[in-house]
Amino acid sequence: MTHTALATLLLLTLALPARAAAEDSYAEAEKLEMHRQEIFRTQAELLVETLNHGSFEMFMASIDRQDFLNRIYGLRLIDQRLKRDFNDSMEFQFEGLVKDGFRASNGEIRATLLGVESSGDRGRALVRYDLPDLQFSYHDYELRLDENDKFYVVDWVDWLEGQRFTDAIGTSLVMAAPSEAAVRKLIDIQNVKEAELFQLRELLKAARDRQTRRYSDIYAQLDPVLRKQRIVVLQNVLLSRAVNNRRFLREALVVMAEYFPEEPLFSLMLLDFYVPTRQYDEAIAGLRRTYDKFGFDDAAMEARISAIELAKGNADDAAAYAERALLFEPGLELGWWSALRARVATGDFAGAVEALTQLEDQHGHTLRAEQLASDKSFAPLLASDEFSRWSEAR
Repeated sequence: MTHTALATLLLLTLALPARAAAEDSYAEAEKLEMHRQEIFRTQAELLVETLNHGSFEMFMASIDRQDFLNRIYGLRLIDQRLKRDFNDSMEFQFEGLVKDGFRASNGEIRATLLGVESSGDRGRALVRYDLPDLQFSYHDYELRLDENDKFYVVDWVDWLEGQRFTDAIGTSLVMAAPSEAAVRKLIDIQNVKEAELFQLRELLKAARDRQTRRYSDIYAQLDPVLRKQRIVVLQNVLLSRAVNNRRFLREALVVMAEYFPEEPLFSLMLLDFYVPTRQYDEAIAGLRRTYDKFGFDDAAMEARISAIELAKGNADDAAAYAERALLFEPGLELGWWSALRARVATGDFAGAVEALTQLEDQHGHTLRAEQLASDKSFAPLLASDEFSRWSEAR
């Protein structure tokens, strides 16, 4: 054996243990990653299950209170007295504060875990909350594991409110006593005048106190540049919803649609403007942007898009979205309503009576000729042999 061959053999021999060690290290890392992914998945499932049983015990235990408070305060300039009072109140009011983030459910939580994903000790879970009148809310949870694999809920985006939960609380604390410096940090204008800051402070105070008339008067005098600020645009909508003023809400959504038409966080809110005004292309585009951000399949989103496609006159597309909704979640009521209407529009009357059966048997509706006759779109179904046979059998 030549010296060159001997040297090559020696190098290969030395490299084998190193390669084996590297492969073992990779296998251990992969095993650890799979272990963490399983923890995130099972804990998220358990969290949703406990919420559906009306218990917040696990949810509260999953929040690191100090970290949560740090997120609320952030870099915001909050009045020190308010900050001390807020800290003191947390011992007794923290659970109530967190539960307020679920107020849209009206005390009856119906949650569906749409998906969980993670990398290392960080994860995320998307949860849909079914609300009254076939409406939906979504929470996008930021999750983490500590060094002992303890599961934490770090924060969450409320897609129906258009912001993070801790941001909403932090902003409310600023609004409780808005100093000039604190308000300056809420906007992205560099050379704002003192008089404009004063107007903005007064606007936020009016929103805080839910004084809609005073709010409207100040807003009318506000500089157009300030009207475009995200904090103002969002507060317009949140205030109008809080006081349940439909005219005020419509005006606020018009402004939101003008200044933030492509913001995914605002798309669900803007449905209340786009659909009544028959701006169906804008409604679908907004839903698609939000849906893409979700990153998980959702029957409710498919059913909503189906309904809007049908309103546009695209019966085949509506039917396709409705079938996807039923594929993802066969028990979703809105999915069957979308399927019923889309199937009638495409002449699939056998499929339509299947939807009627589901809506009656599983969701408690009575949907005979007398109930359907007031809606002209059901006329072809009522005249069909399939409906006649179905009615006789029922």
